Amino acid sequence: MNRMFAPVMMIALLGGCSNMPNMPDMLANKAWQGRPALEAVEQFGWPNRVDTVVDKQSVVLVYYRSTSYVRREALGASTGAQNGQLVHTESWGDVKYDSGCEIHVSINRARQVTNVDTRGGYCGSVDIKPNKRA
Repeated sequence: MNRMFAPVMMIALLGGCSNMPNMPDMLANKAWQGRPALEAVEQFGWPNRVDTVVDKQSVVLVYYRSTSYVRREALGASTGAQNGQLVHTESWGDVKYDSGCEIHVSINRARQVTNVDTRGGYCGSVDIKPNKRA
């Protein structure tokens, strides 16, 4: 019974942690709170989508960013006889992964930012910190 419980619990815990915000996102969210919505539009551009949240009387500006990345991976392996010897060969190559990240910016009725977060695929390369104001 315990052998079955431990792996299931580990998978559940790891799955839950993948949706938790990371420290840079939490700091960026804190820095955005209370800023004018126009600053978000100036930094990120026009949103790809606007969602309304009726019960909170706010809107969410949704921005999509392409976050493709390349990793070097083993593409295959083979073992066979060559010149009377057993030879094992591996082939490696660059593999491109297409991913996307969504930036969600919540705006209240006073046109101030209340929350900023990232969702979706590979969002580690997306910087959501507010630009420094001179």
